[in-house]
Amino acid sequence: MAIGQKLEEARNRKGISIREASESTKIRGDYLSAFEAGNFDLSIPDVYLRGFVKLYARFLDLDQEAIVFDLDTELGASPRKVSRKSLGSITKGDSKDSVDYSTSNKIKTSNPKSTNENLSKPLLLVLIGLVLFFVIVGILVAIFSGDNSETNLNPADSQINEILEEKSQRDISQTEEFTNSIFTLRLNISGETELLIIDDEGDGAPRDFKNLSNGWSKEIKINKSFRCYCSNLENLRFAINDSNEKKIDGNGPGNFSWSP
Repeated sequence: MAIGQKLEEARNRKGISIREASESTKIRGDYLSAFEAGNFDLSIPDVYLRGFVKLYARFLDLDQEAIVFDLDTELGASPRKVSRKSLGSITKGDSKDSVDYSTSNKIKTSNPKSTNENLSKPLLLVLIGLVLFFVIVGILVAIFSGDNSETNLNPADSQINEILEEKSQRDISQTEEFTNSIFTLRLNISGETELLIIDDEGDGAPRDFKNLSNGWSKEIKINKSFRCYCSNLENLRFAINDSNEKKIDGNGPGNFSWSP
């Protein structure tokens, strides 16, 4: 029996709707509908997909490991795994292009002597005109701006510009330091927790931790921000760098995100 059919029949046996199941599991209703329809080609990472399906199977009193095994089997043959096609390459078979290029080369080199004679005189005149133009412009600029540049300088304005430039460089340095900083995320679990998924939004793939018990702790380096999914939010505590430990509001499965 297909995974979707198993899920749908189990939900019908419990006598609940998709909406009620979504409210109980905190999983979006359109995801649950897609699962029951056998559509697992969703715009979410595989680790999230497996976590949601396993949580839904547990809610429906199904064999979670069997459902996840069937899901892994189905994902193994899914189009999600298909690699991108090559864009191809230029080969000797592209005879049409080679003929066109060779023909154009023949046209360009058919009479080099006459072509040089026709182009040399106009090109020389253009070059002479450009040289004279830049010489005249340079002389005019030197005449009208040579003496005024020193008399127009104001010492107070120069000092203000230096202060503003120094402040701008300091702000840029602070911004780069904050942008390139790496945070230490400390996680603590205060009770039995089946699944915890941490997604570092700055770098790296999501990491999942399963079957956690009271007292479990972990330190993770993160860039910029993170988001997580926890099957028991009331058991999760976290801290950033040397800050005080914080408790996440909520009970049961749910999502949480943090950014500086």
